[in-house]
Amino acid sequence: MIPVLEDVAQKLDIAPDALWQESLNAYIARELRLIDLDVADLRDRYGVASPEELKERIASGDVYSHPAWEDMIEWENLEAYRKRLIQLQASPA
Repeated sequence: MIPVLEDVAQKLDIAPDALWQESLNAYIARELRLIDLDVADLRDRYGVASPEELKERIASGDVYSHPAWEDMIEWENLEAYRKRLIQLQASPA
């Protein structure tokens, strides 16, 4: 185990493994909240519910391709990251 983690766990009077797991869960929860905020911003900015809808609006010319194309790629990356985080959250550490 990491010495700093063991030191903090001892000072908090909890098991190092419990501190490690709680820290990981807190990190994942924080990242998911940040993703939600970023996605909400993109939804509001373009008035769409998904990256696929944004792609359709770009293709139809309803939205200028720049910077919407980059935002669509970012949105897809955020969704992929969300899936990885949820998988980590669901798997026992």
